[in-house]
Amino acid sequence: KILLNCEVFNLYFSQLLLNIIQSFNGERSAMASFYLLKGKKSGQTIQDVTYFSLHQYFSIYPKLTKEEYEEELSKLYEYSWIEQHDTLLRVSDKGEAQLKGYKNPLFNGWLLRGNEKVFWGRLELVMQTLSHFKNNESRFIPNQKDYFVHQFVKNYLRERDYKSDKFQQSFKSQLEHLLLHPSVGEIHRTLLIYRLSGYQISGLTWDQLAMAYDSSVTDMKLQFVEALHIILTNLNEVDHPDLTQLAQDIFVHNPLTQSALKTEQLLTQGYSLQEIASIRSLKVNTIEDHLIEIASTNKSMSLTPFISEEDIHRVLMISTKNKTKKLKIIRDSLPELSYFQIRLALALERSV
Repeated sequence: KILLNCEVFNLYFSQLLLNIIQSFNGERSAMASFYLLKGKKSGQTIQDVTYFSLHQYFSIYPKLTKEEYEEELSKLYEYSWIEQHDTLLRVSDKGEAQLKGYKNPLFNGWLLRGNEKVFWGRLELVMQTLSHFKNNESRFIPNQKDYFVHQFVKNYLRERDYKSDKFQQSFKSQLEHLLLHPSVGEIHRTLLIYRLSGYQISGLTWDQLAMAYDSSVTDMKLQFVEALHIILTNLNEVDHPDLTQLAQDIFVHNPLTQSALKTEQLLTQGYSLQEIASIRSLKVNTIEDHLIEIASTNKSMSLTPFISEEDIHRVLMISTKNKTKKLKIIRDSLPELSYFQIRLALALERSV
């Protein structure tokens, strides 16, 4: 294979992490970014997603290890791009300069939650199958080992005349159309194409790609995830009817955690927070976390049983004026409100 000639950003993860830390505005510790990237389903991380508008980064790297993360963080310290004050991280002046002109990546983590890997598994197996049948070879060792991917692809192909030249050409044309979308960069196309396997052709490994571009494996993986997010976002029934079917159940239609979903169901039945906590044998604080998660997802939800519209406005005014999401700073100005009420107001993401 001859790799396409394209520019690769060799500090991709470093810049991405620096951008997230900047978004936290010096109000979170180092672990906040780690939990965000892994997609931790805790009340704090879900709140952070909303408070700091970080939906796109949520769960884009579920398999990120603490060792990998700390190694990347140490680079930022080494470059003097970040500083630590007590336990909180802040981007330094040098880091701010580094971020000038930084183009935000095109992730869609909040609605994909790692499911892009399932889509990729289906696409990869379909392409491998079509390639072998095109060359009159029906027996091959599939790259994909996942049982559910195999079953999905078997059913998918049974419903189509996949051995025909017409279908194979149509599928190829749809994929080419998708890869030529203006939002798909050259590096995205390269990674998607050269990770695929076909008849007598094996997809390149992460190590091979990293070596070819003098980059890190992590940088390669994250840009690959971004590539998948971009093409999934651009999929449509008109231009890519067969590819769209491969994205079945890939997007999360209800981003609530299962526990929050149960709390929401009880709320709609008229139960109070205290009653729900008793019914579910959970602490009231946990139910409050659920309510904040629900409010973050459902902007039309009425919060008047918990906080007045006037108080919501006051909280957001103080947050905007002081450029902070720190609860203590806001509560010092509004001592009559509880921390829960302040958190609830901040979850709305309204402008004032």
